[in-house]
Amino acid sequence: MISPVIKEKLEYQLGKEIRYPSDCEHLSFDIEKCTKQRVSTNTLKRLLGFIDGVKEPRLYTLDAIARYINHKNWDELLESLVQSGNSSFTSIEEIDIQNISIGTKIRFTYSPDRIVTIEYIGDNKFSVIDSLNSKLIVNDIIEVSHFVLNYPLIVSNVIRNDISIGKFTAGKISGITSLSIL
Repeated sequence: MISPVIKEKLEYQLGKEIRYPSDCEHLSFDIEKCTKQRVSTNTLKRLLGFIDGVKEPRLYTLDAIARYINHKNWDELLESLVQSGNSSFTSIEEIDIQNISIGTKIRFTYSPDRIVTIEYIGDNKFSVIDSLNSKLIVNDIIEVSHFVLNYPLIVSNVIRNDISIGKFTAGKISGITSLSIL
């Protein structure tokens, strides 16, 4: 399912709440009208949770959705969520890294069925201590600036076996679905 934050952006652009499966037909039509790209009604129903499905959408679909809500592409949309800063997160559950101490353990989940537990080691770095169904593995070191429920988790760097393997996004579509300090 798509992140509630992105769903709100879709509803704003559409000009109405998306409450029923039939609303996806209207959304599909409006996306095509605005972007000249077709996103099927069933794909939107799956992304918005009206029908079951674990199939990850194609990048073409995600880019069309991003363009519909006035972003260049999906990656730029995700980056804009990160850059929006803490001021827009006032009513959203988040973990402020500045207020945690070394040794603090955090667990987050994201779809489909990914569970990651990390331990803070200082300087915005965390060690992965448990990972289920994620590309992150135990002993990876990840650099994170903040955790916000329903937003994608942007990891600015993953260090595996003392080698930087680059950026990683957890919950690219659904956002972080649960977040807790252990």
